[in-house]
Amino acid sequence: MILQAKNISKGYAVANGRLEVLRDVSISVEQGEIVAIMGPSGCGKSTLLNVLGTLDRPDSGSLFINEQDVSRLGDTALSRLRNQTIGFVFQFHHLLPEFTILENLMIPLMLAGREVLEAHKISEEWLDRLELSERTDHRPAAISGGERQRVAVLRALVNNPKLVLADEPTGNLDVSAGEHLMQVIRELVTAEGCGFIIATHNPRVGEIADRMLYLNEGIITSAEK
Repeated sequence: MILQAKNISKGYAVANGRLEVLRDVSISVEQGEIVAIMGPSGCGKSTLLNVLGTLDRPDSGSLFINEQDVSRLGDTALSRLRNQTIGFVFQFHHLLPEFTILENLMIPLMLAGREVLEAHKISEEWLDRLELSERTDHRPAAISGGERQRVAVLRALVNNPKLVLADEPTGNLDVSAGEHLMQVIRELVTAEGCGFIIATHNPRVGEIADRMLYLNEGIITSAEK
């Protein structure tokens, strides 16, 4: 089990009281498994991913990632866990515009302690796997939206994380590019064996998932494929 969250609750203070965003949410993910969290905008999907990715702490509940009790980790240890164990993919790719595609992949490797030449070699190999070698020296603005999102997926995977969290990764793509990205994710998860959680309101994304969870008003209401 790469991730196990039990009875996660999270809320925020608002002008007229408190908004409860997550209510006793429980979720687990195995290695090599894709779990889709479906639900409309505003249902709490992004908040859940932030908690599962240790970017935010829950108000209550327990979270274990790679058999580590996250609640016992300080900020430094959490940063190390995120860098070594978790990859993130966002709706807007968040590639660094001033760097080339190759450099965008090298940066997380170097932050993890890899030497420049090693990071360069690993990044080239990943780009070659997705037939993006011709884009190596391009900057993000010079490639298509679908290509940028593929690079974002590669960036999440270059450090061989145990867990990858994706927040609406196809939300900014057309249908064809979105379906291609989903195929790429399925192939990479099968090859790499990581756990992958995708939060989305797009039902087509659920077709590649091993399991689908439905989140409504902060509550998991169904868990059927």
